[in-house]
Amino acid sequence: MAEAERRIVLDAAPLIAVLRDEPHADGVIAAIGQASVSVSTVTLAETVDVLERVHGWTPVALAETIEGVLGVVLDFVEPTAAIAARAGSLRARHHRRRANDVSLGDCFVVATAALGDTIVTSDRALERVARAEAVAVQLVPSRGS
Repeated sequence: MAEAERRIVLDAAPLIAVLRDEPHADGVIAAIGQASVSVSTVTLAETVDVLERVHGWTPVALAETIEGVLGVVLDFVEPTAAIAARAGSLRARHHRRRANDVSLGDCFVVATAALGDTIVTSDRALERVARAEAVAVQLVPSRGS
């Protein structure tokens, strides 16, 4: 796959790190490089939830960020029936309480990735599922790392 065709699929935590300009966001930005960047709309929902509920962003600030910044830089991928079914199957096959507590949202990240894509995440459970499914993963530091 040519470099210009590379696609990154972002998980919520790295996206939140960039939007909040957290100290470890540089690692996310470096991982993204010159690739095109996609985000599942399920991941977008998770990002909005965390930014509003945990970090106190207002709905107006979130709407401006999504429409004014993210919509220009990112390709939002809506889950099709096939993506949703794959996400459910991934969770059914890989979720193990305590041993691999992968969320359904994380399974949507993996299900959104196509052959040749790379997932950028700080989530170890998501990493395990992606690698088990032969999807490339770029781990980036998480808050507190």
